[in-house]
Amino acid sequence: MNLAEKLVELRIATRSATMCESVSGKPKNTLSLKTKILFLLRDKSLPPVDIMTTLHLAKTNLALLTSEMAKDGLITKDKQQYDKRVVYYSLTDAGKAYLDARLSTIETAMKKAFPADEYDKAYKALDEAVDVLSFL
Repeated sequence: MNLAEKLVELRIATRSATMCESVSGKPKNTLSLKTKILFLLRDKSLPPVDIMTTLHLAKTNLALLTSEMAKDGLITKDKQQYDKRVVYYSLTDAGKAYLDARLSTIETAMKKAFPADEYDKAYKALDEAVDVLSFL
């Protein structure tokens, strides 16, 4: 098996491992774009171009998503004081709570899936995989 095949395998495996979203109370197999945006904003404010580049989103799609997220109180849209054209998105307390709930769901599932000693090995393996793939 080559690296491309392993990457596809990893992508498929992570879909079921990240069942943390729900629609009408039913689990959904993938992380939503909303959750991915909140995850990117968890440690710092970002301009739209950074989010679009990281998630490979079109400007229109990001604008629609962030508008809805701001309306829901999950993020704020801040303009730079000296240049009002420069925009940054930031996580609100409600956005942090929303993200934390999704991450908690995933973490609980992972801890159930692995005994304590295997959990640490899985964490290390995924950490190494992220390091290897971070250039993509």
